[in-house]
Amino acid sequence: MNKAIPTKVLLMIDEASIGGGQQHVLALAENIKREEYEVAVACERSGYLVDELRKRKISVLPISISNTLSVRSLLSCVQAIRQYSPAIVHTHGGTAGFYGRIAARIVGGIRTVHTYHGLHYLHAKSNSITFLHRWIDRLLLPMTNSLICVAQADYDLGVAKKVVHPSKGVVIYNGIAVERYKASVLSAKGLLEQKTKNDTFIVGTIGRLHIQKGHKFFLVAAKQILEEYPNTLFYIVGEGILRQELEAQSRTLGIAENVKFLGARTDIPQQLARMDVFVLPSLWEGLPLVLLEAMAARKPIVATAVNGVLEILEDRKEGMLVPPKDPESLAKAVLLLRRDPALASALESAAYTKVSTRFNVQTMTRSTEKVYEKVLNIK
Repeated sequence: MNKAIPTKVLLMIDEASIGGGQQHVLALAENIKREEYEVAVACERSGYLVDELRKRKISVLPISISNTLSVRSLLSCVQAIRQYSPAIVHTHGGTAGFYGRIAARIVGGIRTVHTYHGLHYLHAKSNSITFLHRWIDRLLLPMTNSLICVAQADYDLGVAKKVVHPSKGVVIYNGIAVERYKASVLSAKGLLEQKTKNDTFIVGTIGRLHIQKGHKFFLVAAKQILEEYPNTLFYIVGEGILRQELEAQSRTLGIAENVKFLGARTDIPQQLARMDVFVLPSLWEGLPLVLLEAMAARKPIVATAVNGVLEILEDRKEGMLVPPKDPESLAKAVLLLRRDPALASALESAAYTKVSTRFNVQTMTRSTEKVYEKVLNIK
């Protein structure tokens, strides 16, 4: 009896740098059932994602796509699709979603799935930018067989703004490989004990240096924390356009010696292991992967009560939730965890249980496979 030929799926994302979308694509490509699906990834020619995919022997198709309107970008996607001949093109992020879905329509006979990793353009200060992106997404909706939102809040917002149709939309929460963090949790025990002896306390955050992530409020909170615990260090992991501005702010606040800008890192489990408290000061979010990672690393968490965060954490049950743009509340929550180790331990244990059961990579991948099955059956 002949085995069934696996269905070809092409995952498409614009950049190959370190980020939540790239981690999501990598997890899908690595964990999808190989006996049912043959997966390749189309993205830029080099970068973190490409390196990780090649380590796992997953095919990479190089594409070059621009954030501005470009015929060359469209042709790059058309060429990749024709070369791989997939049954499904699954796009991630706005830029790949734009070019990838149009390219799939040009090639013809291909099912399309698009994942919103947060409806970020709806938070833009410019009304013209918001209007343009909404118009584009509405235009692309008829070219899309299924839309995946990583948070219920994004799904509800998408339906309200008419960029998601209930007949095509589904919510699939992000998931991570929780077991990846076990070794780091064990190795962190001795490290944290040594830091305790030196009376050093480390508060960290991880994310691209962008206005969305609320770093400027994190720095103001850091100054308030240092007034009570001067031996506190603040780790900022990530890179972005605001780095110089944030470094200047830390100098203006007089806390530069206590703030460490660590840049973009690939060793996130190890970086989390060094932290006593993890902070997510975002102004808005989709379903933040880094929050799941902090939960898997058994870190007490302080996060802003925004969008997808509210779908992950319950206040004072799995973490401390504070209003966005409120450094005073953020500082108070961190100080409470500093003073009350029993509370910190209870929160991190509850968070670990939740991420293990509700936000694991197997659940995310199996749910995505069901979407593929559905779109393949569309007549």
